[in-house]
Amino acid sequence: MAEYIGVYLVDLPHGVRGYTIRNDDGSHSVIINARMSCEMQIETYNHEIAHIDSEDFSLCDEINSLEYERHAI
Repeated sequence: MAEYIGVYLVDLPHGVRGYTIRNDDGSHSVIINARMSCEMQIETYNHEIAHIDSEDFSLCDEINSLEYERHAI
């Protein structure tokens, strides 16, 4: 796992749970929708951490394809 992961609660549009950005220094920023329940925020956090742990950011697949594969499991 990355050495540094910043987690930020942000008011995102309805339907957007969250996303992760890989920063230039190799760290990650996890953005989670502040409008969701605490339970949904935890689920989203775990989902985004799974992307980081799986090193999904080093893959060449487009993000929609990647999301489809991750959720089909």
